Amino acid sequence: MKRRELLDNTLDRAALGVVVSSAIELSDLWSAALSLSASEPTRPTPIDAEDSISRERTADGYAMTYEWTDRPGRKWCLEFSIERSAYREAADKAHGYLSGFEAAKASSHAERLTEALADVSVTGERAWRSLPESVRLERAIGFVRSFKYVTDAESTGAPEYIRTVEETLVDGCGDCEDLTYLLVGILSQPAFSYRTAMVILPGHMLAAVHRDDLPAAYADAPTLPGGAYVAIECTTSRPIGDFQDEPVLAVYGDGIEYIDQSSITDTGWRFVQDPTQFQTIADASEGRPH
Repeated sequence: MKRRELLDNTLDRAALGVVVSSAIELSDLWSAALSLSASEPTRPTPIDAEDSISRERTADGYAMTYEWTDRPGRKWCLEFSIERSAYREAADKAHGYLSGFEAAKASSHAERLTEALADVSVTGERAWRSLPESVRLERAIGFVRSFKYVTDAESTGAPEYIRTVEETLVDGCGDCEDLTYLLVGILSQPAFSYRTAMVILPGHMLAAVHRDDLPAAYADAPTLPGGAYVAIECTTSRPIGDFQDEPVLAVYGDGIEYIDQSSITDTGWRFVQDPTQFQTIADASEGRPH
Protein backbone atom coordinates (compact mmCIF):
# COMPACT_ATOMS: atom_id res chain seq x y z
CA MET A 1 0.00 0.00 0.00
CA LYS A 2 2.80 2.38 0.94
CA ARG A 3 4.58 1.49 -2.24
CA ARG A 4 1.39 2.28 -4.15
CA GLU A 5 1.06 5.70 -2.43
CA LEU A 6 4.72 6.40 -3.09
CA LEU A 7 4.25 5.53 -6.77
CA ASP A 8 1.16 7.75 -7.00
CA ASN A 9 2.96 10.65 -5.35
CA THR A 10 5.90 10.22 -7.69
CA LEU A 11 3.61 10.21 -10.73
CA ASP A 12 1.76 13.29 -9.43
CA ARG A 13 5.03 15.16 -8.94
CA ALA A 14 6.20 14.11 -12.38
CA ALA A 15 2.92 15.29 -13.95
CA LEU A 16 3.13 18.56 -12.02
CA GLY A 17 6.69 18.99 -13.24
CA VAL A 18 5.57 18.52 -16.84
CA VAL A 19 2.79 21.08 -16.37
CA VAL A 20 5.11 23.60 -14.70
CA SER A 21 7.78 22.99 -17.30
CA SER A 22 5.23 23.46 -20.10
CA ALA A 23 3.93 26.65 -18.45
CA ILE A 24 7.47 28.00 -18.21
CA GLU A 25 8.14 27.16 -21.84
CA LEU A 26 4.90 28.85 -22.91
CA SER A 27 5.80 31.86 -20.78
CA ASP A 28 9.22 32.03 -22.41
CA LEU A 29 7.67 31.78 -25.85
CA TRP A 30 5.16 34.53 -25.00
CA SER A 31 7.93 36.76 -23.63
CA ALA A 32 9.98 36.16 -26.75
CA ALA A 33 6.98 37.00 -28.93
CA LEU A 34 6.36 40.20 -27.01
CA SER A 35 10.03 41.12 -27.25
CA LEU A 36 10.03 40.49 -30.99
CA SER A 37 6.84 42.50 -31.40
CA ALA A 38 8.26 45.37 -29.36
CA SER A 39 11.38 45.40 -31.51
CA GLU A 40 9.43 45.74 -34.75
CA PRO A 41 8.99 49.24 -36.21
CA THR A 42 5.52 50.66 -36.55
CA ARG A 43 5.49 50.89 -40.35
CA PRO A 44 8.60 49.85 -42.27
CA THR A 45 7.01 48.38 -45.41
CA PRO A 46 6.09 51.04 -48.00
CA ILE A 47 9.30 51.18 -50.14
CA ASP A 48 8.58 51.01 -53.87
CA ALA A 49 10.65 53.65 -55.57
CA GLU A 50 11.37 51.83 -58.85
CA ASP A 51 14.54 50.30 -57.36
CA SER A 52 16.07 53.73 -56.67
CA ILE A 53 15.78 53.16 -52.91
CA SER A 54 16.50 49.90 -51.10
CA ARG A 55 16.39 48.95 -47.42
CA GLU A 56 18.08 46.17 -45.49
CA ARG A 57 17.28 45.32 -41.89
CA THR A 58 20.26 45.20 -39.55
CA ALA A 59 20.52 44.10 -35.93
CA ASP A 60 19.48 47.52 -34.62
CA GLY A 61 18.10 49.45 -37.55
CA TYR A 62 17.95 49.95 -41.31
CA ALA A 63 20.73 50.18 -43.88
CA MET A 64 19.40 52.39 -46.67
CA THR A 65 20.77 52.79 -50.20
CA TYR A 66 19.59 55.70 -52.33
CA GLU A 67 20.29 56.12 -56.03
CA TRP A 68 19.11 59.12 -57.98
CA THR A 69 19.71 61.36 -60.98
CA ASP A 70 19.51 65.14 -60.73
CA ARG A 71 18.06 67.46 -63.38
CA PRO A 72 21.40 67.96 -65.20
CA GLY A 73 21.68 64.15 -65.48
CA ARG A 74 24.35 63.24 -62.93
CA LYS A 75 23.84 59.91 -61.16
CA TRP A 76 24.44 59.64 -57.42
CA CYS A 77 24.42 56.93 -54.77
CA LEU A 78 24.31 57.25 -50.97
CA GLU A 79 24.36 54.67 -48.19
CA PHE A 80 22.82 55.77 -44.89
CA SER A 81 21.77 54.00 -41.71
CA ILE A 82 18.95 54.78 -39.28
CA GLU A 83 18.40 53.15 -35.90
CA ARG A 84 15.14 51.26 -35.47
CA SER A 85 14.59 53.00 -32.14
CA ALA A 86 14.88 56.41 -33.84
CA TYR A 87 12.29 55.39 -36.42
CA ARG A 88 9.87 54.13 -33.78
CA GLU A 89 10.33 57.22 -31.61
CA ALA A 90 9.63 59.46 -34.61
CA ALA A 91 6.58 57.42 -35.65
CA ASP A 92 5.14 57.67 -32.14
CA LYS A 93 5.04 61.49 -32.30
CA ALA A 94 2.00 63.16 -33.82
CA HIS A 95 2.69 66.35 -35.80
CA GLY A 96 0.66 69.09 -37.41
CA TYR A 97 1.93 71.22 -40.28
CA LEU A 98 3.80 73.76 -38.18
CA SER A 99 5.33 71.29 -35.71
CA GLY A 100 6.28 68.97 -38.59
CA PHE A 101 8.11 71.83 -40.28
CA GLU A 102 10.00 72.80 -37.12
CA ALA A 103 10.83 69.16 -36.30
CA ALA A 104 12.37 68.71 -39.77
CA LYS A 105 14.66 71.71 -39.32
CA ALA A 106 15.78 70.44 -35.90
CA SER A 107 16.21 66.78 -36.93
CA SER A 108 19.59 65.30 -35.96
CA HIS A 109 19.12 62.70 -38.71
CA ALA A 110 18.62 65.46 -41.28
CA GLU A 111 21.90 66.97 -40.10
CA ARG A 112 23.71 63.63 -40.31
CA LEU A 113 22.17 62.97 -43.72
CA THR A 114 23.35 66.35 -45.01
CA GLU A 115 26.89 65.59 -43.83
CA ALA A 116 26.73 62.22 -45.59
CA LEU A 117 25.53 63.92 -48.77
CA ALA A 118 28.50 66.26 -48.55
CA ASP A 119 30.85 63.31 -49.04
CA VAL A 120 28.99 61.76 -51.97
CA SER A 121 30.81 61.89 -55.29
CA VAL A 122 30.15 60.79 -58.84
CA THR A 123 32.63 58.56 -60.65
CA GLY A 124 35.25 60.69 -62.32
CA GLU A 125 34.30 63.86 -60.44
CA ARG A 126 35.48 65.66 -57.36
CA ALA A 127 33.92 65.09 -53.96
CA TRP A 128 30.73 67.03 -53.38
CA ARG A 129 32.33 69.41 -50.89
CA SER A 130 34.47 70.86 -53.68
CA LEU A 131 31.66 71.17 -56.22
CA PRO A 132 29.91 74.50 -56.87
CA GLU A 133 27.07 75.34 -54.49
CA SER A 134 24.53 75.24 -57.33
CA VAL A 135 25.52 71.63 -58.05
CA ARG A 136 25.24 70.69 -54.38
CA LEU A 137 21.78 72.24 -54.21
CA GLU A 138 20.59 70.37 -57.33
CA ARG A 139 21.91 67.11 -55.81
CA ALA A 140 19.92 67.63 -52.64
CA ILE A 141 16.76 68.44 -54.59
CA GLY A 142 17.29 65.41 -56.85
CA PHE A 143 17.70 63.21 -53.77
CA VAL A 144 14.32 64.26 -52.38
CA ARG A 145 12.58 63.95 -55.76
CA SER A 146 13.79 60.34 -56.05
CA PHE A 147 11.35 59.31 -53.31
CA LYS A 148 8.09 57.85 -54.58
CA TYR A 149 5.04 60.05 -54.23
CA VAL A 150 2.22 58.30 -52.37
CA THR A 151 -0.85 59.65 -50.66
CA ASP A 152 -1.32 59.19 -46.92
CA ALA A 153 -4.30 56.93 -47.55
CA GLU A 154 -2.21 54.66 -49.79
CA SER A 155 0.79 54.39 -47.47
CA THR A 156 -0.69 54.61 -43.97
CA GLY A 157 -4.43 54.11 -44.35
CA ALA A 158 -5.02 57.50 -42.69
CA PRO A 159 -6.60 60.42 -44.58
CA GLU A 160 -3.93 62.79 -43.24
CA TYR A 161 -0.55 61.86 -41.74
CA ILE A 162 2.59 63.95 -41.24
CA ARG A 163 5.79 61.95 -41.64
CA THR A 164 8.98 62.98 -39.87
CA VAL A 165 12.32 63.08 -41.70
CA GLU A 166 13.23 59.72 -40.14
CA GLU A 167 10.03 58.05 -41.30
CA THR A 168 10.35 59.35 -44.85
CA LEU A 169 13.96 58.19 -45.11
CA VAL A 170 13.08 54.66 -43.99
CA ASP A 171 9.71 54.39 -45.77
CA GLY A 172 11.27 55.60 -49.02
CA CYS A 173 8.13 57.49 -49.98
CA GLY A 174 5.81 60.30 -48.95
CA ASP A 175 3.36 62.92 -50.12
CA CYS A 176 4.08 66.58 -50.87
CA GLU A 177 4.22 67.57 -47.20
CA ASP A 178 6.59 64.73 -46.25
CA LEU A 179 8.99 65.49 -49.10
CA THR A 180 8.83 69.22 -48.39
CA TYR A 181 9.86 68.58 -44.79
CA LEU A 182 12.70 66.31 -45.94
CA LEU A 183 14.13 68.99 -48.25
CA VAL A 184 13.61 71.70 -45.63
CA GLY A 185 15.40 69.50 -43.11
CA ILE A 186 18.40 69.12 -45.43
CA LEU A 187 18.69 72.75 -46.55
CA SER A 188 18.32 74.11 -43.00
CA GLN A 189 21.45 72.28 -41.79
CA PRO A 190 24.87 73.96 -41.38
CA ALA A 191 26.15 72.49 -44.68
CA PHE A 192 23.69 74.88 -46.39
CA SER A 193 22.32 77.13 -43.60
CA TYR A 194 19.55 78.35 -45.87
CA ARG A 195 16.52 80.19 -44.57
CA THR A 196 13.75 77.79 -45.56
CA ALA A 197 9.97 77.94 -45.73
CA MET A 198 6.97 75.79 -46.53
CA VAL A 199 4.63 77.08 -49.20
CA ILE A 200 0.95 76.16 -49.09
CA LEU A 201 -1.20 76.00 -52.20
CA PRO A 202 -4.72 74.56 -52.54
CA GLY A 203 -4.16 70.81 -52.21
CA HIS A 204 -0.36 71.05 -52.34
CA MET A 205 2.77 72.00 -50.41
CA LEU A 206 6.30 72.80 -51.57
CA ALA A 207 9.56 74.10 -50.11
CA ALA A 208 11.14 77.51 -50.52
CA VAL A 209 14.51 79.14 -49.89
CA HIS A 210 15.18 82.80 -49.19
CA ARG A 211 16.32 84.45 -52.41
CA ASP A 212 19.42 85.95 -50.75
CA ASP A 213 20.64 82.47 -49.72
CA LEU A 214 20.46 80.87 -53.16
CA PRO A 215 23.57 80.50 -55.35
CA ALA A 216 24.15 83.24 -57.90
CA ALA A 217 23.06 80.86 -60.68
CA TYR A 218 19.47 81.37 -59.49
CA ALA A 219 19.55 85.14 -59.14
CA ASP A 220 16.86 85.50 -61.81
CA ALA A 221 14.52 82.83 -60.39
CA PRO A 222 11.02 84.22 -59.83
CA THR A 223 10.05 84.85 -56.23
CA LEU A 224 6.87 83.90 -54.41
CA PRO A 225 4.30 86.49 -53.30
CA GLY A 226 5.94 88.61 -50.64
CA GLY A 227 9.14 88.76 -52.69
CA ALA A 228 11.50 87.08 -50.21
CA TYR A 229 11.36 83.37 -51.06
CA VAL A 230 11.89 81.20 -54.15
CA ALA A 231 9.81 78.04 -54.61
CA ILE A 232 11.26 74.53 -54.96
CA GLU A 233 8.94 71.70 -56.00
CA CYS A 234 9.67 68.43 -54.19
CA THR A 235 7.45 66.02 -56.13
CA THR A 236 8.02 67.11 -59.74
CA SER A 237 11.11 67.96 -61.76
CA ARG A 238 10.46 71.67 -62.20
CA PRO A 239 13.24 74.28 -62.32
CA ILE A 240 13.88 76.20 -59.12
CA GLY A 241 11.34 79.00 -58.88
CA ASP A 242 8.71 77.22 -61.00
CA PHE A 243 5.61 75.64 -59.46
CA GLN A 244 2.08 74.63 -60.40
CA ASP A 245 -0.33 77.38 -61.35
CA GLU A 246 -2.33 77.69 -58.15
CA PRO A 247 -2.82 80.62 -55.77
CA VAL A 248 -0.26 80.79 -52.95
CA LEU A 249 -2.21 80.64 -49.69
CA ALA A 250 0.68 81.06 -47.28
CA VAL A 251 4.47 81.07 -46.95
CA TYR A 252 5.67 80.04 -43.52
CA GLY A 253 9.36 80.31 -42.64
CA ASP A 254 10.50 82.14 -39.55
CA GLY A 255 6.85 82.80 -38.79
CA ILE A 256 4.30 83.96 -41.36
CA GLU A 257 6.14 85.41 -44.36
CA TYR A 258 3.06 85.83 -46.54
CA ILE A 259 -0.61 84.95 -46.27
CA ASP A 260 -3.62 85.47 -48.54
CA GLN A 261 -6.64 85.47 -46.27
CA SER A 262 -9.16 85.79 -49.08
CA SER A 263 -7.77 82.80 -50.97
CA ILE A 264 -7.72 80.79 -47.74
CA THR A 265 -11.38 81.54 -47.26
CA ASP A 266 -12.17 80.50 -50.84
CA THR A 267 -9.91 77.46 -51.26
CA GLY A 268 -8.24 76.59 -47.96
CA TRP A 269 -10.59 73.68 -47.30
CA ARG A 270 -9.10 71.84 -50.30
CA PHE A 271 -5.67 71.62 -48.68
CA VAL A 272 -6.33 69.24 -45.83
CA GLN A 273 -8.87 66.66 -44.77
CA ASP A 274 -9.15 68.52 -41.46
CA PRO A 275 -9.36 72.30 -42.18
CA THR A 276 -8.83 73.13 -38.49
CA GLN A 277 -5.12 72.28 -38.93
CA PHE A 278 -4.82 74.90 -41.63
CA GLN A 279 -6.54 77.45 -39.40
CA THR A 280 -3.46 77.41 -37.15
CA ILE A 281 -1.52 79.17 -39.89
CA ALA A 282 -4.32 81.60 -40.58
CA ASP A 283 -4.60 82.43 -36.88
CA ALA A 284 -0.86 83.04 -36.68
CA SER A 285 -1.20 85.93 -39.09
CA GLU A 286 -3.69 87.88 -36.99
CA GLY A 287 -2.31 91.21 -35.97
CA ARG A 288 0.39 91.01 -38.65
CA PRO A 289 0.36 93.94 -41.07
CA HIS A 290 -0.53 92.93 -44.63
